Amino acid sequence: MSVVSAARYIGWLLHVNRRYGPDEALRSGRTFAKAFRGDQQPPLAPSQVTRWENGQLIPDRDTIRRYEQLLGLASESLITVAEAIVRSAGNGAVLRDRHRPDTDDSRERLYELLDRVTTSGPMSGADWSTLTGLTTARPHLELYPPRLWRDIADRLLRELVAAAGSQWLQRQEAMSRLLVHPSARPHAVAACVAMASDPSSAAVIEPLPLLDITGDMVANSYVLRQIEHPDNDRALQGALRAAIRKVGRGRFKTAESRQLVASISRLLNDPTVDSHLLPLVVEVARRLAQQPQHADTFARHLQVASVTRGLWMAQRLGEPEAAQVVSTRLVARAQSQLPDQTDCVDTVFSTLVEESLFLPDPDRSLVANMLIAATPYQVPFSSALLDEIKSHLAHGRGTCSLAAGLSALTQIGVDIHRPLINSILSGPGFDATTRYAAAWATPFCAGRFTEHEWRQILAAQLTAWQQTPVAVGESILQAITYGVGTDGHHGLLAGIRDHPSTPAAARTLASWLLRTASPVNAQ
Repeated sequence: MSVVSAARYIGWLLHVNRRYGPDEALRSGRTFAKAFRGDQQPPLAPSQVTRWENGQLIPDRDTIRRYEQLLGLASESLITVAEAIVRSAGNGAVLRDRHRPDTDDSRERLYELLDRVTTSGPMSGADWSTLTGLTTARPHLELYPPRLWRDIADRLLRELVAAAGSQWLQRQEAMSRLLVHPSARPHAVAACVAMASDPSSAAVIEPLPLLDITGDMVANSYVLRQIEHPDNDRALQGALRAAIRKVGRGRFKTAESRQLVASISRLLNDPTVDSHLLPLVVEVARRLAQQPQHADTFARHLQVASVTRGLWMAQRLGEPEAAQVVSTRLVARAQSQLPDQTDCVDTVFSTLVEESLFLPDPDRSLVANMLIAATPYQVPFSSALLDEIKSHLAHGRGTCSLAAGLSALTQIGVDIHRPLINSILSGPGFDATTRYAAAWATPFCAGRFTEHEWRQILAAQLTAWQQTPVAVGESILQAITYGVGTDGHHGLLAGIRDHPSTPAAARTLASWLLRTASPVNAQ
């Protein structure tokens, strides 16, 4: 994502929320500009609103906060998404803040939050945003003893992997700030590595992609080791996700890059690599191939792989015109359900849908989904996408990946796909790939299955695994266990943990979920 597109996306976020918000008067840019400033301030020129919303100028935090207030949105809801967009641009830019960071008030707020976090006081996502924003404004901040940084990073990471929606995104951005702070970085890297390395932890994928933000030697070494000799498929998946961004941002040194080239070359021609990992392997290779020193190597490997393994399977990679057609169709349907529409397709929205469903970078897809979730398009787009997925299952006519579609609906924060997931996982007639996609869409999905529904799902998938005890079936049961945990059925988790016929990985995961049960999502 370029700086230009980051500004455009933030402007679109503001415009769509104003244009389709509940206050009809504020849908007029002139009226909005008049309301923007208080009684004792000079009025805002309507042209300033236009510059913000068409991406000519990136607004600062106070501007976005004022949009939240006027539009009746939750505090930090737009700011957090805007910060994720800026970070995804990868150029080191941050949202500006008009206030000086060294005032007495800000110092007192910093000390109060540090005291709260180190004494196990309650911390909301907004509190984490404030704390890490204050530390970012103080790059020379030192804590004594220094291990306090590790205590802070450990707690934040534990809460992050237990959170969902905006609470998750706020903690994700907070952890990213710790990973670039000069004093906090080594401790934050160590916390991510420790969690990913814990064999009893379910949170393997979550901490690994966070390491993409830094070129820290320890972080690079761990990512490369998990690609070369992964602890398991989930560790490989997380490391590949980190590598995609690290290569794109030039985080690897020359020797590290050569090591990655060797590992990716091997994976491209390894027939045992699971199909759901192949697009990630290919994307790392494609990014390496864009570097002149590696171009010849990967041109040869990708040509062979595309013929022998069908690695260009992802229409997400090979059919940009088809992706555009599908995205335009979904956007048109979503737009038709909102008031005061024109016949013109929202081109920014269409680009976001392409990134959500067809982009081979899962972290960019995640940011696109969070953007859509923070707008009035959330529900109408989700409805259109669910129909697309059902068409794919019924007639094979859908052109987006089932896994991408179900994952998008979960990340967008809706629950309308829960009945479909239930039918896939509890009923007959679905292959392992379809069940895998449905199972991994359940953790942190909005809504909730009853304990009875989960028991039906568990029984069906345990029977399937016992009949064909392959790795994908074990992974499906892991995902189901994770979903049971995020739905809060602790009694059922205990049953999974103690059931001798359940795969060891699912039992271990159930134990971890019971140990780390957290009220984060209620904050």
